[in-house]
Amino acid sequence: MFNLSFDPALNLSAAWILGYVFLLAGWHKCRAPGEFATTLANYKVLPESLTRQGVYLLPVAELMIGAALLIPTTRAIAALAAGGLLCLYTAAIAINLLRGRRNIDCGCGGPAQRQTLSEWMLARNGLLALLVFIVGSRVETRMLLWFDWLVISLATVMGCLFYNIINQLLTNKDLLQPLTNEEYHA
Repeated sequence: MFNLSFDPALNLSAAWILGYVFLLAGWHKCRAPGEFATTLANYKVLPESLTRQGVYLLPVAELMIGAALLIPTTRAIAALAAGGLLCLYTAAIAINLLRGRRNIDCGCGGPAQRQTLSEWMLARNGLLALLVFIVGSRVETRMLLWFDWLVISLATVMGCLFYNIINQLLTNKDLLQPLTNEEYHA
């Protein structure tokens, strides 16, 4: 798919992190389809008929992509699908930011983590796009040793924690906003 080649440990770590991100996103949307329907409608980028279908199709697509990223034989096509979905999400966020519509929930963290749109989400999606690029690129051929598996495991755990921290910071940004506004008016 891409012309560069990456070490298999980096490729596998990136695939597992992306798999986690897509499985988590799909699970959040499946858990609260009513709230996701409202979120998707609030973006105002799809006709109503496509929005109704997207409420069911997007979570299934995310779950399928997340699972496919974990399977070596489906990883390359899953990276392509992940990149496409990530581009769609990024475009929807950018369109609404350009429209000045920042106060809608992005739908990224599920009902418990309301996150309004911001440029930080574009940066986060850029980092995820970098992982998609790594997963979709050629992999150097070499045998993975026990130390590689240790590094892959630790890198995956750290990457997933980093993703969760970023999402929590984006949620906290919105929670702290009323406090900072009160300080300026006091």
